[in-house]
Amino acid sequence: MKVYKKLYVGVNAENDKKKILRGLEKKTLQPDIYVITLPAGKGDMLDILPAFTLKYPFFKDVRVSERYLVGIARGKTEAFEVAARIVEDTIRAGKAYDIPATLEFGPEI
Repeated sequence: MKVYKKLYVGVNAENDKKKILRGLEKKTLQPDIYVITLPAGKGDMLDILPAFTLKYPFFKDVRVSERYLVGIARGKTEAFEVAARIVEDTIRAGKAYDIPATLEFGPEI
């Protein structure tokens, strides 16, 4: 999974950012952790997924495993807040709703 260089992190997830990213890399069970990725489907803006879903066989498919991680959060409410921040920053950057065009990606996890 490729990670946005300036990964958006929810307030409650900030202290555990490195631990959460390590857990995502190892695909360990992380209750109450959500990931915000660029959408798998056309016409969508972002996907918000519980981190545990990355363990599903569906995500072992090469096309799906190349998702772009743009945010992490602790809890569903915080995940929606982080997603809203991403959309707001994209609009402020003058890219309307073209989120991929405003993000730079770093190394894969």
